[in-house]
Amino acid sequence: MAHLPGGRLCHRDGGPRRSGVGGYNSGVNTEDMTRRVVFLDFDGVLAPIRRWDRYGDLEPACIEVLNEIVAGARADVVVSSTWRHGKTVAELQAMLEAAGFTGRVVDKTPTGAPGAKRGEEIAAWLAEHAVGGYVIIDDHIDMGELRTELVLTHPSHGLQPADAPRAIEILLRPGC
Repeated sequence: MAHLPGGRLCHRDGGPRRSGVGGYNSGVNTEDMTRRVVFLDFDGVLAPIRRWDRYGDLEPACIEVLNEIVAGARADVVVSSTWRHGKTVAELQAMLEAAGFTGRVVDKTPTGAPGAKRGEEIAAWLAEHAVGGYVIIDDHIDMGELRTELVLTHPSHGLQPADAPRAIEILLRPGC
């Protein structure tokens, strides 16, 4: 595993990884090192939170920006949102497609121990899967050592057109 500028962690040896991000251990199949992944939150990203006591629906304009990101970087989506609980990957794909998503949902992050931060759940997923690049799109900053890969959205606005170039740049960074 190589540590790149900005804290980015990548695998270069082409063999199974013995220790993972954040102290997670696993053997990783490295055959898909070119896969790019968007770790995606929904509330505050695709569903702007307009009032503290009422969470919103998926916003088509935010979905359009997500489509631009996944098409621009040829990336797949891994759902890290709490919306993943109780839903299969196929159900999450259908939900996003109904709102206009044209990309592919390939997985969801594991549920961590009670009190686990989202960054820890993403690190656990990365410990089990080889990727060539990733970006985290979320309205919370609790990503620990993965924070350099975060595109932080404003919860009441969600994903905006100005966020797309930064997300694509993170996904396409050389070195992985």
